[in-house]
Amino acid sequence: MTTTRFDRPVLVTIPAYGSPHLTDAVLGDLLDQGFGDVPQARVVVVDNAGDYTPARTSERVSVVRPGANLRWIGAANWSLRTALAAGDAVCVVLNNDTRLSPHFLVSLVRPCEDPDVALAAACYDDFWLHQRARTVPATAADYLPVPGYREVPFCDGTALAFSVPAIGRLGLLDQVAFPRHGYGADLDLSLRARTAGYRCVVTEECYVSHLRRATMELDPQNSAERNRHEILTGMLGLWGPDWRARVGLGPGAFPPHNTGSGASWYL
Repeated sequence: MTTTRFDRPVLVTIPAYGSPHLTDAVLGDLLDQGFGDVPQARVVVVDNAGDYTPARTSERVSVVRPGANLRWIGAANWSLRTALAAGDAVCVVLNNDTRLSPHFLVSLVRPCEDPDVALAAACYDDFWLHQRARTVPATAADYLPVPGYREVPFCDGTALAFSVPAIGRLGLLDQVAFPRHGYGADLDLSLRARTAGYRCVVTEECYVSHLRRATMELDPQNSAERNRHEILTGMLGLWGPDWRARVGLGPGAFPPHNTGSGASWYL
């Protein structure tokens, strides 16, 4: 793959709560790739548990301990505020239970060079079919990049690049409507972006493998039904009863206990 540099400042945030081996692994993926493709990138681990010490150090990496569990949405909004104040071009939020393909960072942020793109996500191996890789590799390191983007109705928050100028116009993730972990906040922000004339895209030039809830399971307050309730309550309150259709989903999406195949959730 031929890569091109991204010469504007980028803030990468990894929200973490326990499982230091997972945070070390994804941080190692970033460090092993080097930052030659994104020379102005810096990485901050938001240590929600307050007990993380990186196995590897770099002048590009720092740890912030907020003193409380900000959860995903609080850590993401901390990152967005920081990026706005610093004048960054792109803010990336990465789950700590992920592994990254080669040249991941430059491939993820490059779509945000287009002023019409508000959100860019990597393709992956997880639930949403519109983000799944055409061929799921054995490991993220084995992924073969495909040139091009998919325009999508929404981007999942697992590995997400935010255009900071667009966020300056759209506002942050909605912690009033999604007050617990932030489930559904990525749907809402995607809809706000598209309503304002922006695009949401998935790039096939990079790939993320997601271990799915490896960190979430450490919090006894989290359950699939409570998280589902956060999505349904927040989206219904913000967008009304047709919110599923607005994001390209069918009426059966998010049934009790999240049953059914992925395909059955779509229009």
